[in-house]
Amino acid sequence: MRTMDRDDTWEPAEELVEWAKQHFAGIGIGGVWSPDESGCTYVRQDEDTFALMRMIDHPTAYEHHRRFVKLFEAAGVDMIEGDGFVKQPPALTPEQNAEERYQEKQTIAQGWKCECGLPLANFNLDERTDVFIEEKDVLLSNGDTTPVEIWSCNVTCPNCEKEVNMDPDDYNLLAGDELFMQWNDTDGAKFVALTRMQMKEMADAGVSGIVLGSVSPETGDKVPPWMWGTYNLRRFPEAIEKADEVSDEEE
Repeated sequence: MRTMDRDDTWEPAEELVEWAKQHFAGIGIGGVWSPDESGCTYVRQDEDTFALMRMIDHPTAYEHHRRFVKLFEAAGVDMIEGDGFVKQPPALTPEQNAEERYQEKQTIAQGWKCECGLPLANFNLDERTDVFIEEKDVLLSNGDTTPVEIWSCNVTCPNCEKEVNMDPDDYNLLAGDELFMQWNDTDGAKFVALTRMQMKEMADAGVSGIVLGSVSPETGDKVPPWMWGTYNLRRFPEAIEKADEVSDEEE
C-alpha cells in the first residue's frame, strides 16, 4: 500500500460531497463501499448509517478513513464502527490484498436478504433484468468529470415476489462472473460474453460472434457498461432450452 501523508487541513470539496450523496444513495442496505487502494471497507447499516467493517493496519488506511469520516459527515451520513470490525495487517502483495478484499465482500454478499427474510443467494439470479437509470457526471481524482451510466440489476424474490434492485457490482459479487456477463435484449435474445478460450474454439470452428458497444447492433437497445467491448454469442430461449435438453439426454 502506497503511503499517504496526513493532512489535517483536508476538507471534501463541494463537488466531492455532491458525488458522495448521489453515490451513497445508490448503495442499498447491506451494500458495501470499499474504495480502491483505501484499505477501508464500509457496509450500509440503514438509510442514515455506514459501519466500518475492515481496515488495513497501515498509516495510509488511517488517513483515508479520517477523510472518509469527514466526507460521510458532509454528505449527511453517520459512520460507526461496526460489530465484528477487523483490523488486518497489510497484505504481502497487491494481488493478495485484492483477493482478501474480494473474499470479504463475497462473504458479506451471502448474508444479504429480502425483506421477507429469504437470502438473495437463494433467488433465481439467472432471471434478472438490467435497467438503465440515468447518466451522471462523476468527479475524478484529478478534478475532471466523466459521464457514467447508472444501471440496476433487478431480481425477483421467489418467496414474496418483491422486486429487488441491486447495484451491478453487488449482483456480480453474489452471482459470479458467468451470470453477470450476460444480457437480454428486447427481442428476448441472450448475449453471453465469451472467455478467451471460448473465442479461440469458436474461431477454430468458423463460428462468428458479436462485439457489443454501448448500443446493440441488433435492436438498438442500450447495452449495460459491463458488456461493452465483449465478444458474445447471441442465443434465443428456444435454442438455449434445446441445448439444455440435449445436455440432459447425454448425462
